[in-house]
Parts: sequence; C-alpha cells; structure tokens
Amino acid sequence: MHKNILSYWRSLENLPNGHRDKPSSRNCILLQEMFEKWHSKPAWIEQDQLGHLFDYFKGNSKRKVKGLPIMERKGLAIQKTLELITRKEFWFNGQTMHVHPLETVVGALPPYSVGQGKELMRYLTDEETIQWEIQYLNEWSPFGHTVPDHTVILEHGTSGVITMCQSYMANTKDKRKISFYKSIINVMEGVNHYANAYADHCGRIKDLYTSDTIEYKNMESISNRLRRIPAEPATSFIDALQCIYFMHCALHFTGEIVPIGRLDQLLINYYREDVKNKVITKEEAQDAIDAFWIKLDEKVILKRRFAEDRFTSSDGALLGSGAASNFDQGALLNQWMQQITIGGTIANNDRTAKDAANEITEMCLNSARRLPLNSPTLDLRVHSKTKPKILKLAAEALKSGGAHPVLLNDDRIIPALHKKTGGNVDLASARNYACDGCYETLFAGETEFSFGFVGALDVLEKALNSGAGFAFSGGTYLRGSKGSYRTKPAREITSFKQFYDIFLQHMEIGCHKFYNGILNQYGIKENVSPSPLLSAMIAGCMETGRDISGGGAKYKLFSPLMTGISTTTDSLYVIKKLVFQDKFMTLEELVSALRTNWGKESELVGKYITKERINEIREACISQPKFGHNNKAVDEIAWQLIEDFYEKLVKTKASKIHKEQWEKLEDKYGLEDKPFEILIAPGVGTFEQYVFGGSFVGATPDGRFKFQSIASDMSPAPLNTEMGNIDQDFSAPSTTLMEGLNSYKDSRIDLLSDGAPADLNIREDFPLNELVDVIDKFAKGNGGNILTLTVANPETFEEAQKNPEDYNLLRVRMGGWTEFFITLFPDHKEQHRRRPLYKSLK
Repeated sequence: MHKNILSYWRSLENLPNGHRDKPSSRNCILLQEMFEKWHSKPAWIEQDQLGHLFDYFKGNSKRKVKGLPIMERKGLAIQKTLELITRKEFWFNGQTMHVHPLETVVGALPPYSVGQGKELMRYLTDEETIQWEIQYLNEWSPFGHTVPDHTVILEHGTSGVITMCQSYMANTKDKRKISFYKSIINVMEGVNHYANAYADHCGRIKDLYTSDTIEYKNMESISNRLRRIPAEPATSFIDALQCIYFMHCALHFTGEIVPIGRLDQLLINYYREDVKNKVITKEEAQDAIDAFWIKLDEKVILKRRFAEDRFTSSDGALLGSGAASNFDQGALLNQWMQQITIGGTIANNDRTAKDAANEITEMCLNSARRLPLNSPTLDLRVHSKTKPKILKLAAEALKSGGAHPVLLNDDRIIPALHKKTGGNVDLASARNYACDGCYETLFAGETEFSFGFVGALDVLEKALNSGAGFAFSGGTYLRGSKGSYRTKPAREITSFKQFYDIFLQHMEIGCHKFYNGILNQYGIKENVSPSPLLSAMIAGCMETGRDISGGGAKYKLFSPLMTGISTTTDSLYVIKKLVFQDKFMTLEELVSALRTNWGKESELVGKYITKERINEIREACISQPKFGHNNKAVDEIAWQLIEDFYEKLVKTKASKIHKEQWEKLEDKYGLEDKPFEILIAPGVGTFEQYVFGGSFVGATPDGRFKFQSIASDMSPAPLNTEMGNIDQDFSAPSTTLMEGLNSYKDSRIDLLSDGAPADLNIREDFPLNELVDVIDKFAKGNGGNILTLTVANPETFEEAQKNPEDYNLLRVRMGGWTEFFITLFPDHKEQHRRRPLYKSLK
C-alpha cells in the first residue's frame, strides 16, 4: 500500500523489470506526466466559451435553426461542440486535444466531475430558458447515470449508425421521430469530425520524430486507426479499446457523465482473436489496459483550491425532485462516474448461469492493484462459483489501498433484478447488469435510470415528533420543522408496536411522495435536455425513435433509496429496549432530550428534564449494541425495516392515488407490443451524501448530535462521539470482519435489487489469506449484496489530516467510488475517521 507518490516511485525503482507490480517503462513515463498534472489546476474551457448554438449561424440559416425542434438543436449543439474542441484555441485553453506520443489510446476527457460541473453549449431561446429555469431544468440537465452499450459503435461504427437512422427515417412520417434521427445523424457526424481531427493531430506529432523511433511508429499507427475508428466497426483489441475510450470522451464532453460498462465482456472476443492470430500478446494487452486506466485518471485534483464550480441550478437534474441541483461537492471533486464492471455471469437466458470472468477480468484487477489511482472505479461481480484466482486477485487489489474493487454478489442481485422490480425483465438483461457511476445495478445498454430518497431518519423524526423534524426545534420552530401529517405525541404512545405503526404511516407517505415526483415529471427532460448521443447507445431508443429521456429505453428503472438505515435501526432498538422494555426512560423524555440536541440547546416546548438526566439518557443510548456488529436483535430491526420499505413501495405503486398519472403515461408512451412500465429497484444508498444527509437531521436516539453525518449507504453508523481524537481500537466494538458480514446475510436483502453496500474499514496489516476467505464467504452469499472495503489505519487518517502531502495517495471508499482522502472537505474526512474498524481473526 502506497500512501504518497514518492514512496510509490521508490518502490517501482526497487522492482525488477517484468515484476507483476511494475508497469512498463512506457506507462511509467505516462504515469509521471499524470502525477505532475495532479499538482496543478486542470485546464478548463473558459466559462461560456462554447457560446450559444445560434452564434454560429447567420441570416436565414439562423432563423431556420431557431425554428428547429429542441431535439434537433441539441444534436447540432453536440456536433458543433465536437468540432470546436478540435480548434487550437481550445487545445491550449482547455487541453481538449492533448496527445502524448507514447500513448496507446488517445483522447482527452474534460474535467467535468460531479462535484465541479460542466461547460456546455446553449441552444434554448431566452423565453425557453426562463420557462425551464422555473422548473430547475436547462441545457445542463442530462442525468447521465446510465450504462451505454458500446457494442453499438464497436460492431456498427458511427457511420453504420448514420445508415440505420437514414433507414428508419425513410420508413416513418412521424415528425418527432424524424427529428430524433436527424439529431443522431448530426452527433455521429460530429464524432467522426472529432476522430479525424485527432488523426490529423497525431499525424502532425508523428512528423516531429524520425521514422525509426517508437514515437513515430506509434503516432502513425494511431493516426491510421482514427481514420477508421469509430466510423467503422472495430476489428482488433486495440481498435476496440480506442473506440470505447473515444466514445467515452465524446459523451463526457457533451454533458453525459456515464460509466463504461462490462469492459471484460466488451473486449474479450477481440483479445482472443488477436492472440490467436498473433497480433497481440498477453503482456501487450495488459500494458494497453494499464494505459487505458491511466487515461481515465488524468484530471485528478489533489488540492481543493484547484477546483472549479461550474454548477448551474439544474446540473444533472434528478427526475422528480423538483428542486435545484445541489450535490455534496466536498466529496465529488474527482468523481467522473467512470465505473468499469467485470466478472459475473454470461448474459444469456440459459437455465444454468455460466461464469463470465476471463483474461481481461484478470488484467483489470492487475491494473487496479499496480496503479495507485482513484478512477476508474472497478466493480467485480462474484458468485458462488467464482474461481479462487479471481478472489485472490481481488484481495490483492484491495490490500494495495485503492478500495478497488467493489464486490457485488450475482446470486443475490440477479434474481432480484429479474423477479423483484415489479415488471418484465429478461434473465439475460438481469445477468448483464453493470454499475452506474456509484454502484447502482443497471441493465447495461438498456436502461433509463433515476433515483430518489426516502429518508429513514426523516420517517423516525416524524414518528417521534408528531410529523415534525427535530433539527430546528426551539430555534426557528417550536417542536420542529413540519413535514408530514400530525400524528400522536410521544406522551400518548404506550407501546413499541403503536410507535412502529406510526413510523410506518410516515414511511408510506414518503413512498407516495417518491412516486408522485417521478410520475408528474416523467418525460419532461426530452423537451429541454434530450440525449441523442447517449440514446444511440441505449437499446430501444433507435427502434422506437424516442430519446432515452422520452420513454425510448427498453427498461425504465427507478430506485427509491432509503438512507440512514443504520442510525435508524440503532435508534429503534434504543426505543424498543430502553423505553418500552426496560422503562429506563419515557418516550416523552427522549423526545425532550432530542429537541435540546442532547442538552446543548434550550427547549421551548415539551417536558422539561435536567441536563444531568439528559446526559444519563444519552450515555445509556450510546452503550446499546449497534447494527453491523453481529447482534441478532439489532440486525433483525434493520431487516424488518427493509421488508416494510419494500412492501410499502409495492402498496403505494398500486394505489388508486396514482392511477390517473399511470394512465396518462401509458397513453403517451405505451406501445402496441410493449405497454409502458416503470420498474422499481429499491436500495439503500447515500452515495456521497452522508454528510449532507445528516446536515438537516436533528439529534437521534442512538446518541448522535444534530447535523452530524450519518453512515454511508448501509454501513454501520460512525462512532457517536465529539469531534476530536478517536482511537478506534478502543472506542469501536471488537467485531471481526467475518462477524460483521453476518449482519448482512439475511435473505431480505434480496428485496433490494439496486443494492445495499456495506462500506467497511479494515487495517493495513489485515492478513491477505483471511481477506481472501472473507471475499469467498461474501461470494457464497454470507454477507449481503454489495461490499466495499477501505484499507487504512485510524492513525493513518489522523496523520493525513495533519500532513496531507505525505498522504497524497491515500484513498477511501465513498458511497460508490474511490476518492483521495486529502481532497475531501473536512467533515467528510472526519466521517471516514469515525467509521468503525473491523478486525482480523488474528
């Protein structure tokens, strides 16, 4: 495990050439250049430098463009963007055409991270801009967040897609469909221009060298390749790798922040054919995968002062939220949604699943181990028959300190996606799932996706406080901020069952609000921010002539995500045990303590209790067992909560309350051979919002103070303590990693088809063999459906906060990706430091 760049270089110097952990000298040169870039501000296109689409037309042409449907304007804006970024003023200002003569694949990703925003071309009229801004939508609103089907371009090429669009246009008179196909034609022509400009650029670089040099030969080869790729189908392993990366760049430059998909499945046939024909060796292919990894991590910033804030009110607007886009930027500066999914099972409808891991799977795990990067995020699908070699490679990668790979259990996730989403899903599609930008399990190349939150802590507060939250009690409001209907006050609740029934009432309201949001807004983005380039790579869109944002995708998958489950579980246990079983306190006393933020603030309403009594109550609450530490009584509450959440979602989806909304969508988007349906994939996820998610929640019965962060995803709650020095070896429960997994093996996790990651921390000296055993146990179904591991000692976090430059390679697992610890905002760093540490058996 390398904690800084200098120690990494020193370790490479001591390794002999050919060592499994030493990249090629060629890639070491690229690594060195990349590390140097990390210490400076990435080049950005200047704000508004791309301008407005109308700026590039004059006279009658301009009037004609203004009169075009928004779909066609968006296509022209993408085409023009891909032309502009090849011009010299963008080369130097935005580094949009940077090429190193030793690169295996070329292209330049923009620095458009989820935390920093994007720079796009505008195409709406002034009136349209105002019209959509009222609804928090604009040209920046494409959600991305889905897995494109790269096989479309690999097998047909962009020119083949153009030909398909022309054929579809010839067979329809539907003006809306014709606009959609015209838009795709324009964007594909833009991609072809982009590739040819790179071919020209590589040709110019080639001429700087003599014909006998590696640089000359490499640039000549790449220039020739880009004359074919991606316009024509890929015919070799390197063709395919270049095509995938190039399309990935084009998507990101035009605002579609998307992952890559199942890279090992995309590449394996090209690789095997090349090996068979002696076009490439295994070592050369590994070198190419390493180079691909390096290309995906060029835009890192290690110092927050280098960050840009290009966000608008409507970036990547979350369907159904009806609110401004304000993500937790302090955790997202280096998050580009670049998930690569490997392993798992073959995507077919056969009765018996077949292992899909292959030679490329192993190469990806090698790259994750030997390169100290945060991106791409590697997601490894495992199952009961995953080969031991793959499990060991995964353990070695995790021990290297990058928190790669994320582990996903196919035997739990595939049946849930196939049977538990409330609609019709092909088994082959379920077996072909790949991770979205965090961990969400989507049908690769077939899915329109969005998500929304049903906060478990919000439900808990409303049940305790008669429909109000605690956060602003006594400051802005009396008992707290009202957010649901008024239910019984604490003094009138006489049993845990009665309390839990009230809790479920508020949960049901939350589920109704989730459906109301997505059903009212479904399809709205097609009218303002369609996605023609992405739509061309999503099954169903081309066939129906519909954009992904307008019902075109084969599957419409939406995930209601419950957050704060561990803190809610711990709190429910406290209420059940200390209030109703032991009668150590009354529920009214507990509510009063929470309104005062555990005695830190005065209370204006409710039962008065002394600070001494509040402290006594809090100490008792903190001392109770917690979720995630193999306590069956506590864990059972979590799984009952999950079961109830799933049942409420099923009930509210079928409610008459939403019947009219469903009927309108069926009339608009249903087809004769395929009725309209939205699949529901529940999950437990905070992503990066474990700080934000706690920032508006009051004090909780487990002893947490108001506004403190909650756990990420379905992880155990961070330690309830004052900010300050924390020695986790003494403060955290003495739970082994094996024992911790027992909290997640309940069969009810199979109701969560979108997954419920357990983000756990282990020490740097955790034994490799034991880690392999843990992964094997997880693969065999003894530990939930998604597991992530951060390898770092508590003292490492403490030292990194004091001396960040000495720890510039320290990486941690966020709510679905890896981030450099020193880049995180302070509250995020503190949350990671307070996560429970799981011990080895030794």
